[in-house]
Amino acid sequence: MFETSAINVPPTAEPRSGRQTGPIPVIGLIGGIGGGKSAAAALLADRGAVVIDADAVGHEVLERPAVRERLVARFGPGVVASDGAGPAKVDRRALGRIVFASESARRDLEAIVHPLMIEEFERTIAEARRSRSATAVVLDAAVLLEADWDRRCDLVVYVDAPRDERLERVLRTRGWTPADLEAREAAQLPLEEKRRRADYVLPNVAGPAELAVEVDRFCAWLAASPHRRSSRSGAS
Repeated sequence: MFETSAINVPPTAEPRSGRQTGPIPVIGLIGGIGGGKSAAAALLADRGAVVIDADAVGHEVLERPAVRERLVARFGPGVVASDGAGPAKVDRRALGRIVFASESARRDLEAIVHPLMIEEFERTIAEARRSRSATAVVLDAAVLLEADWDRRCDLVVYVDAPRDERLERVLRTRGWTPADLEAREAAQLPLEEKRRRADYVLPNVAGPAELAVEVDRFCAWLAASPHRRSSRSGAS
């Protein structure tokens, strides 16, 4: 649970006053690619939060037949593939090569999938609030700010990790090169802008054990007093 003993608030935490939008807070989780958002989300889940993995939701939406049809109509048959054992599926690598090379293509993709993803986010948030069994809802989304999904959040948390560590993680887990990381991050807001617009900065610089301590620190900060957002974050 989030009710932990009182501890010092780190200097990067800046409470915002505002109206709570529901009986439990919705926390937007952002950060650099490979920065440890998933690890932080898992720790928050261990402490009673319901976690929405935007990537997983997006993958599920891509596999809906009606969505596949729209993708083929917009991007061509090369964005789906079949192994012969079942229906064709979206080839996310092929689709990614198209949308990361063209802003207009990326926006067209977002226009197809984002409304459906938002429906899933809102359904999960509503269920969590009705049940009142969760301490919070965490929306883990790399493009939270870019997609304006932060409007559905009470506060935004930025997971902060050094670039060298992030590069090592994506090399180990995804086989990315430095150029791959740069290309993906170029399609998002600059990290300093993300950090500036967050309500709380969660350091991830010293390994899993220290990250758990920092998550407990955040939970204590959150439980100490209401930290809600009356409008979209524009400064910290």
